[in-house]
Amino acid sequence: MEANSISDKTLVDAAMAGPGVNGHKGSEARVSNPTKEAWILQSLRKRRSEFLSTSTIQAFVGTWNVNGQAAASVEELAEWLGFVPPANAPVVVAELPELLVLGFQELDVRAEAFVYNNAVKDGEWTQAVERSLGETRYSYAKLASKQLIGMFIMVYARIDVMDEIVDVQAASIGCGIMGMVGNKGAVAVHLVFRHTPICLVCSHLAHDALQLEKRNAQFHDLCKRLTFSSTEGVPAADPLVPASQQSVTGTGAAVGRPLTVFDHSYLLWFGDLNYRLAVDTGDSEEYIARHEYEAILGLDQLKISILNKQAFVGFEEAKVDFAPTYKYMIGTGEYDAKRRPAWCDRILWWTRPGCDGGVRSLSYESVPSLSISDHKPVRSRLELDVWKVQEEKRQAVFLEVLRELDRYENECIPLATLDSSIVDFGYVYYGKPAKATLKLANTGQVPLEFGFISTPARERSAPEWLRISPESGMLLPGEHINMEFSVFVDSATAMPLSTRIDELNDILILHLNRGRDYFIQVQGDYMSSVFGMSMDVLVHCKRPVRLMSREDFEACLGSGQYSVPVCIWTLTDFLTRFGIDRGYSLFYWKGDSELAWSVRECLDTGEKLNPDRILQWQGEAEGHVARTASEPVGLARGNTANLSLTDQTLVSSSAMQSALSGFALSSVPSTAEALERLTLNPWSAISPAQSHQYEPEATEQQNEEVRLSVSDSDSIAQDQIPMRPSLQSTGGDEALAGSPLPETIADAANIAHDVGVDTVAMVLVDFLKSLPEPLIPTEMYSACVEAGGISRAAALEAMEVLPPGNLNVVVYLLAFLREAVDQGSVSAQRVASVFSTVLLRAPRERHQTPGDNEKAENFVSFLLRSHGEI
Repeated sequence: MEANSISDKTLVDAAMAGPGVNGHKGSEARVSNPTKEAWILQSLRKRRSEFLSTSTIQAFVGTWNVNGQAAASVEELAEWLGFVPPANAPVVVAELPELLVLGFQELDVRAEAFVYNNAVKDGEWTQAVERSLGETRYSYAKLASKQLIGMFIMVYARIDVMDEIVDVQAASIGCGIMGMVGNKGAVAVHLVFRHTPICLVCSHLAHDALQLEKRNAQFHDLCKRLTFSSTEGVPAADPLVPASQQSVTGTGAAVGRPLTVFDHSYLLWFGDLNYRLAVDTGDSEEYIARHEYEAILGLDQLKISILNKQAFVGFEEAKVDFAPTYKYMIGTGEYDAKRRPAWCDRILWWTRPGCDGGVRSLSYESVPSLSISDHKPVRSRLELDVWKVQEEKRQAVFLEVLRELDRYENECIPLATLDSSIVDFGYVYYGKPAKATLKLANTGQVPLEFGFISTPARERSAPEWLRISPESGMLLPGEHINMEFSVFVDSATAMPLSTRIDELNDILILHLNRGRDYFIQVQGDYMSSVFGMSMDVLVHCKRPVRLMSREDFEACLGSGQYSVPVCIWTLTDFLTRFGIDRGYSLFYWKGDSELAWSVRECLDTGEKLNPDRILQWQGEAEGHVARTASEPVGLARGNTANLSLTDQTLVSSSAMQSALSGFALSSVPSTAEALERLTLNPWSAISPAQSHQYEPEATEQQNEEVRLSVSDSDSIAQDQIPMRPSLQSTGGDEALAGSPLPETIADAANIAHDVGVDTVAMVLVDFLKSLPEPLIPTEMYSACVEAGGISRAAALEAMEVLPPGNLNVVVYLLAFLREAVDQGSVSAQRVASVFSTVLLRAPRERHQTPGDNEKAENFVSFLLRSHGEI
C-alpha cells in the first residue's frame, strides 16, 4: 500500500485528531492529543527494530577564548586537539572522530571589527587549524563555518561519512550591546547525520560575576531567535514517526516553520559562557591547588542556574575535573590575582526528551599548558547514538499502529440516537415559557457521557433565552432520557427579538465523550411585543409592533419624532373612561391573568380594547376556556349596538385631560374639543411642540377646582387631597397590582371595583416593569432617591436630566395618575407605593439602605404634586 494513499491519509488524520475546537473532530480542527501521542510512540518504540538501525559516532568539541591573539602555533593547536598522531605515524581513520567541532571567542577584538562588522581573522585561524591536523587533514572535509565578530565556529567531517550528512546550515545572532551587536551572541551549525538532526552552538555570554541574570536572559533570547530553515523531506527530530506526521504528533516542527535549536535530536552548546563563582570563599585557590574542585563547584553559577531551572534546563555536562579556566596571566599558568578563578569555558549537551538515543562523554578536560590567552582551552570527546531509518518499513509500521488504535477506538465508541434533530417551539410570547422534549437513547455497548458544548460564536452552550435540562449526564447501555428544552423571553432578551434584530433560531451541539457530535436546531416564531421593548424605541413607533419589520424599526428610530407610546395611551384611556369615570378603584385589586394576556395581544397587534368583553369578563370561574400560547389572538371588537350615544362617545372633561395631553394640563378642555382629540389617529407621532396645541383656556372656576384637588404648594400634605370616602376608609396602601391581596382589602365591601378594569391597570404596571430600562433610567436612581429625602424642589431638579422622550411619557403618566387621585379612584399614597417600584429601579451594584423605599415613594409623591412644573 502506498504511504500517501487517500485511505492512509484519512486514517492518519482521524487517528491523530484530538477533540478539536469545542469538541469538533476533523482535520481542520486537529490539535495535539497527548494521550494518543504517547500510545503511538510507545507502540512504535516496541517495534523500532523493524525499521530502525542504530550506530554510534564520535564528535570532538573544543572551545577557546583566544583574547584577540594571533593564531596559535601548529604545535599548540595539535596539543589542544589531542587526537592528532605524531609525524610519520600511520593514520587510522576509524579511530578519528567523525565530527570535528571547534568554537572560538574573542577571535577579533579590534574596534573596526565591532564598528564595521568586518572581522578578518577567521582565515588565519582556519589555516592554522588545518595545518595542525597534519596527515589527518586529508581525512577531513570542511562542512561549514560561521563568524560573528569575535565568535567563530568550524565544523569538519570525516570524508568517509560525508555522504551521510545532509541539510547543513549556518546561522548567527548577536545579543551584545543594545541586545543586537555581535560582541556577544552565538554562531551555530545545523546538520542531519544519517537520520539524526544535530545542532551545534558556540556562544559568548555577558561577562562580570554580577551579570548572572543577564547571562540567563541572553541564553533564552538566543534559543528563541537562533533558527534554521525547515527543509521538506529532511528527517526530523524523532526517528520513530514519519517526518510528514511529526508536527501532528507533537514530535517535530510544523511544516514550513523555522527550526529552533530544540527541533533537533541533539543540541551541543559550548563556548565562553562566562558563569562565575557565586561567592568568594577566600580559600578557593587552596581547593584548586589540591584539585578539590567539588568543594567549590557548588558555588558555580551555571550549575546553580540549571538547578533552579533559570537557564540550560535539561542540559547535561560531564564531570568537571579540571581547574577553572579563567582568569590567567597571559604566558603563565598563574591566575590573575585581581579576578576570582571561574569555569567560564564549558561544553554541554541536550537530548530531545523521548529520543531513541543519547550522548555520552568519553573525556572532558582543559589544556592548561597553552598560555597565549587569559583563558585555557577546553575539549571533550563525545559519543552520540545516530540512527538510520528504512522509510518504507517505518511508514508501514506507523500505519499498522494507527489501524490498531482505530480498531480499539471503534470498539469503544459510544452510540446514541435522537428522536429528532429539530426543536420547534411554534409561537413564542413574552413572559410565557414554551417547552419541548427530545429523547436521547444509548444504543451502544459502553456508558454514554453527553453534554451540550459552546461554539466559537457563543461562549455558552445555549442562547440566553433557552434552558436545557439536563445539560449533561451519563446513560448506561439501553437507557434513555427525555431532555427538556424551555424557551423564556423576558426583559433581558426581548429587545433584539421584538425589533427583528435577532431570531429564535440557533444550532446546539450535543457532544458525546469519545464519540460524535449531534447538531440540534432550535427554532420558534417570536411574536413581537411592547413588553420588554425599550422606551427609546416605543416613543418612535408609528405602527403596532407586531406588524413592523426590522426596516420599519430602523426607519422609526431615524425619523426624530417621538410621542407617548400608543400602548400607554390605550391603557390609560380605557382606565379613565371605564374606571375613573365609572367610580371604580385602580391599582388595588389583582386582575385576571387570562384576560391580561388578551389585553396584551391587543396592545401588540393594534386591535382596540373592547369594553363589552373586558367589563363583562367572568374568567375561568364562569367556564371561560383559556387560549393556548400557540394561537395569536386579540379581543373581539364585540357588539356596541346596545350602547347609548353617551356611552360610546361622551367622556368627562377629566378623561380628555389625561388621555391625550402630552404634558400636565393646567385646564380642562371642552366636550367638543375632547371629542375632536379622541378622533385623532393614536398611531400618529406627537411631537413635544404639538402636545400643547390642544390646551384651551381654563375658566377661573375650573382652575380653582384643580387647585383644590392637587396643590402646587409643599405646605399641603398628601392626606389633605380630597378622596372618595370609600377609599379613605381603607388606608389605600395594602396591596400591589398583580400581587396577592391582603384580607383587609378582600373584605372591604365598600370599595367598588371591576375585574376588567383591575386587569387593565395590572397590565399597565406590568408593562412598565417589563421595560429593560425604567422610565427614569437607573443611572438617575441615586439622585432621585436622595431628592425624595429632601424636597419637591430637589425632585424637580433631579428630573432636569431626563431624556426628552422619557420626560414626555413621565409627564403624561403623572397627569393620568393625578386625575385618578383627584377623582378618588386611588390614594396618592397608593400611587407612590405602586409606581415608585416601576418608575425607579436600583442599579444592581447599589447597596440598598432601609430608607431607600420610603425616599423613592416620597420622590413619586413630589412629582405627583408638581402640577405643571416638570
